[in-house]
Amino acid sequence: MTEIEPPAVRARKIVSTVLQAAQREATQTAIAAAMGCSESTVSRLLSDHLEKLALVLAHAGLKVAPAESRCFPPDYVDALLLMAKQHLSTVQSVKNLEWD
Repeated sequence: MTEIEPPAVRARKIVSTVLQAAQREATQTAIAAAMGCSESTVSRLLSDHLEKLALVLAHAGLKVAPAESRCFPPDYVDALLLMAKQHLSTVQSVKNLEWD
């Protein structure tokens, strides 16, 4: 079982993730356009408020991840790994994988 990181550590990771995503080519421009504000407003939001917002998220037990990411409960992944290991331990050659 993995140990939960302190909120300050998670907050730093949140800030880093958001800044990396916002600094990609033309992303701040797209964010500003979608929000109906200027790029400088987005920049000020990130520089003046991101660290506090990241702490709020971290203390609320939340993380920031790309939209295409999928999360799975650790016990579910542990069960899948156990089943895979048990099956693979019985495989001695490719022939064991053939179905009749």
